[in-house]
Amino acid sequence: MKTMMLASLALAALPAAALAQDGPRMWSDLAETRNFPQQQGDGRRGGQVVEEWYTPRLRASLSIYGRVSFPSSTDVTVDGLWYSDFFNPGLGVSGEFDLLSYISPRWGVGGYLSVGWDRFEGQRINFLAGDFVEADHMDQTTVIIGGKIVDHVTPFFLWEGRMGLGMVHYSAVNWSGVDTGVPFFNEQLFRASNQIVWEIGGRVGFGDRHIQVDLGFGIRIMGGAERGRDVTNAINPDILTTFMIELGLTFRF
Repeated sequence: MKTMMLASLALAALPAAALAQDGPRMWSDLAETRNFPQQQGDGRRGGQVVEEWYTPRLRASLSIYGRVSFPSSTDVTVDGLWYSDFFNPGLGVSGEFDLLSYISPRWGVGGYLSVGWDRFEGQRINFLAGDFVEADHMDQTTVIIGGKIVDHVTPFFLWEGRMGLGMVHYSAVNWSGVDTGVPFFNEQLFRASNQIVWEIGGRVGFGDRHIQVDLGFGIRIMGGAERGRDVTNAINPDILTTFMIELGLTFRF
């Protein structure tokens, strides 16, 4: 009986002795650095998260454009003669400078300055009984400041949109003709004047990061020409709108 009790006590002491021997190792294991498995329980693989910042970069460009401008069907006279009756489509040139901040490798925003010149040749308007009038050419000089956005769709293709406000200078315009059988010569139809001009337009460009060919379009709305000293109130010019088609070169720095 005494032997059986001693054996039972020995068996009961074995787990405690084992725990005492493993204790230091178990507590030290908790302090070790452990690598988490890359393969998670849901089958997704973890990895390092990287946050990348892009510092905006300024780039300047200089462009030269030639264009054709089509005058609108807005009134010049009280009886419904239009700018497009008096003048043919105009030919013009302009230089444009812009400075853009590239907020990403693809998108740029900034401002532009455009200085241009256009000439609209006069054309003859015939009436009944042999009467007619014919205006001389009309010149316009424009200075426009505005904003622009550019999207480099690919390394070799981009599009841009722009909108600006500025001043347009109309040259004085004379006309000649026959009125009720009485001829007149070189009377002033429009006097020289300055007006506000607003434009909106877009372009597509093909090229590399330094030089590109541009094709564009746009609309300009400007204050009308002012009545000349030699005409009556029958001449009452309205606002002038022109639709433009442009072709040019851009050089980027």
